[in-house]
Amino acid sequence: MLVSNPSLKRVLESQSETTRLILLFYAFAREIAPFKRRLHNRTPLALDALHGFRAEIGGKEFAVVGHGIGHQRATETARRAFDMMPGPELTIGTGVVGALSSGLKPGDLVLADRVLTIHANGQVAEQVTTVGDAHIRAVGRSLASAGLAYSTGAILTSHRVLATGAEKRRAKTSTGAIAVDMETAAIAAEASVRGLPFVAIRAVLDEVDAEIFGAEMADEDGNVKPLAATSFLLRNPATMLKLPRMIRNLSRATAAIADALMAIAHEGQDPAATKRARDPVEQKRRR
Repeated sequence: MLVSNPSLKRVLESQSETTRLILLFYAFAREIAPFKRRLHNRTPLALDALHGFRAEIGGKEFAVVGHGIGHQRATETARRAFDMMPGPELTIGTGVVGALSSGLKPGDLVLADRVLTIHANGQVAEQVTTVGDAHIRAVGRSLASAGLAYSTGAILTSHRVLATGAEKRRAKTSTGAIAVDMETAAIAAEASVRGLPFVAIRAVLDEVDAEIFGAEMADEDGNVKPLAATSFLLRNPATMLKLPRMIRNLSRATAAIADALMAIAHEGQDPAATKRARDPVEQKRRR
């Protein structure tokens, strides 16, 4: 096959040297930052119109791709990534989620066994894919070996922010999902149509009854827009008191994501992994 695109040629040459390519997707930089800081051999992704980095971890090559916030951005980026890096051994969707189950707290890990989607009109959720049992077991073994507790259940992808506890509890009742985000279904669908294995491992950012505020302060890449943030805070000064808690929760969630990804990369044998062990009976629990 004649390859004229230099970026694509480098990818194909790299993949010919290792068959253990893991394609990892995240939405915004803060989600992946603690994981990125633990990698000392990372290099730029160097692919046209894709943002991210590459690293070899535990004998596997990770291509880590940022897609921005929202279903459409995730779909477009996933298609481009799969076209440029075909046939990964595993595709992983990661990042933060909102809890739909009252048992989930900030920093808790969620391993999806199903991925659902619900559209902006609030229609009944559609199942995008069922995650393969073999992949759930493999990831679960890695997490458990590293002493990381996690919950299994459905992740719901919404096309809009579920901002109130009432909305999130209605979503839990109508779908049975235990957590909600805005991108997992997009990545899962693109992997599914190509017959590629997919898992989603995400960390809880906010509890089910926590009100989500200030979404308009960030752009589609998750970066704060100074003018929008200033305007929002002037109109809603009481939210200033909530910012420290939100920052703490984000730190807990992103540290948990880093722990989980390192455990998966090293198949649970990473000696430097942070131990977040709980009671052994909690190592795998359904919500």
